[in-house]
Amino acid sequence: MKLKGAIFDLDGTLLDSMPFWETVGSRYLEERNIPVPDDLPLRLKTMTLPEAAEYYRQDFGITESVDTICRQISDMIAEDYRSRAPLKAGVRAMLDSLKGKGIPMCIATATGRELVEIALRRLGIGEYFSFLLTCGDLNTSKNLPYIFDECARRLGTPKQQTVVFEDSLHCIETAVRAGYPVVGVYDHSARSEAEVIRPLCRQYIMGWEEFCCE
Repeated sequence: MKLKGAIFDLDGTLLDSMPFWETVGSRYLEERNIPVPDDLPLRLKTMTLPEAAEYYRQDFGITESVDTICRQISDMIAEDYRSRAPLKAGVRAMLDSLKGKGIPMCIATATGRELVEIALRRLGIGEYFSFLLTCGDLNTSKNLPYIFDECARRLGTPKQQTVVFEDSLHCIETAVRAGYPVVGVYDHSARSEAEVIRPLCRQYIMGWEEFCCE
């Protein structure tokens, strides 16, 4: 697999943060004494934070504005990013390897910019990336390929050699449909999707120590 540019998801791909995201929606509703649907994590999985906020308003009768709900949820999880969420094993060595090969890298994430920057500063990996793009920056989601296309444009690398690194099925499907080679990264949060994800990817890795490129 020829790799000229790299687009990385953050949560579940570089950062072992999905356990915090899997519970934040439930915690948000529980604090308001609202019964939590059993399938809430599945419903929220493909939503951006503003989309989730609108979902809370429409389905649970929460009256705060979308902006207020987003801020409340961000406040709940910010401390996890600030002090606890770790890099996945092998990430730093992988980034060092790609940097040594002169491969430009960026992050494309549905997570809010402020949270991402908190984590990148604490973990000391921001310097590896040419830039960061969030779905919020572009008013889009990863159900559409726009964020990947904009990343490739800014990296200045051809789509066919710009590899997308993702852990989530819906993001991988979007990237594949748009013509990007994908490396699937196993995450426990997407374990039920692993056998669907695997055949879509040029490589599927259980951990970063398995990743290799030409």
